[in-house]
Amino acid sequence: MNLKFRALDYTSEDSFVPADYEYIGDEATGWEIRRDGKTYMNLGPGYIPLETKSCGVCSTDIDRRFLPFPLPQIIGHEVLAEGLGDKRGRRYVVEINDTLEARGDKNLDEFCKAGIPTHSPERKVLGIDRLPGGFGPYILAPVHAAIEVTELSSKAAVLMEPFAAALQAILASPPKENDSVAVLGPRRLGSLILAALASYRKSKNSNFRITAITRHDHLVKLAKKMGADEVVDLRSTSAESLSETFDIVYDTTSTSSGFISALQFAKRELHLKTTNGQEMSGISHLTELVVDELSILPFSETNLEFKWKTEQKTNQSVFFFPSVFNLESKMNGTKKTFKGTALDGEKILASDEFQSTLPRFDIVVVGSPKELAEAIRPNPTHENSLVRPRGAILVDTSHSELWNDENKKVLEFFQKGKEIHTSRCGDFHFAIQLLKDNPGITQALEENLISHRFPSDQLLEAYAKAKDPSSVKVVVDFSPVI
Repeated sequence: MNLKFRALDYTSEDSFVPADYEYIGDEATGWEIRRDGKTYMNLGPGYIPLETKSCGVCSTDIDRRFLPFPLPQIIGHEVLAEGLGDKRGRRYVVEINDTLEARGDKNLDEFCKAGIPTHSPERKVLGIDRLPGGFGPYILAPVHAAIEVTELSSKAAVLMEPFAAALQAILASPPKENDSVAVLGPRRLGSLILAALASYRKSKNSNFRITAITRHDHLVKLAKKMGADEVVDLRSTSAESLSETFDIVYDTTSTSSGFISALQFAKRELHLKTTNGQEMSGISHLTELVVDELSILPFSETNLEFKWKTEQKTNQSVFFFPSVFNLESKMNGTKKTFKGTALDGEKILASDEFQSTLPRFDIVVVGSPKELAEAIRPNPTHENSLVRPRGAILVDTSHSELWNDENKKVLEFFQKGKEIHTSRCGDFHFAIQLLKDNPGITQALEENLISHRFPSDQLLEAYAKAKDPSSVKVVVDFSPVI
């Protein structure tokens, strides 16, 4: 098959430039992707061509230039597409992670074997990391990442990727019975988290209270429609009055000020769902923290056993940074311990001891913001953390002299025993089923979330509108939506 088209590449200057693309190949033998007559990348077998029908604009698209992935690229990852050839007429939503498992490769790496294929270092990400995305008329999707949708409307289906990501936040940080939880910034992703919380509560027959926190008139109304029991308007309510009010705060603001507010409002836990790719409160690599779905917890014997509630594993390895070498003696031989600088940690993970196993530590212990940043990204030449995806970095809060005025609020947060958790992409199959089981939530998504639609030849206008606080979800259509 040979697909030729023109699309707009997104650049590091936050602008778009036209480029001519050509996809040459097939599912069985692989593909060559050509851009402006030159080879852009070669893909092996396991990809199917799909025709884009609609693609939503995400906060990640707006902040794409700050992410540590190469540009230019066709961005866009919230895709509803249609099959080609014998798949013509069938609608698909596309999970964004391009992994060995998603392509049907039999030679799985250690990340796939460990049940976290979406965290494999060899993955590409649709519309984010190299693989051309949904703001072009065609995409190449890993065969198992293309999920056919038959019962959901197109208006609901185009929201599947962000809804699944929102639901992942609830699964990673599930509210407890009688909790009071808050969604800070109920706009694009925040509204979806409200819907995910409401549908999760109904499906689990649980009892917790959902509050939305905003400062915009149109979001006050939207939040109620999307499942909030209460809406707090920060224009009429002081932030100080909300201090330690909510057991869990889901921060979707993607701003430094939002992050500081979330630290203040949370009684037990801050769930950081999206960031802007930049330093916040003097803490670096928070975007990468979210990408790896890592948690940051105060150091304790209990937290040495941290794992996601959905995981069946036992932590076996712990790495200590120099400022916390003294804590190694508290391990009592219960786990394999290692210590050193970030460089030492990388050398240990590359040694024979970690061959044929997941090359990450289960837990990393730090005592300063610098060590915290190095635990997340120890080396600027690659995107590998010292700690395994969905693992935890534990902070020893006794070294206050290593924290400055800018990040003291973060230190105080951990000194009170509070936790930061993160999440990224979600399970489409589970999300689709949840929407089928909750038609009221599905109807609310269809009727309220998409605020603006643009034809594909107005991508620049769509992108600009998505930056406007008056918009909620902007969708780009490559064909009329029924």
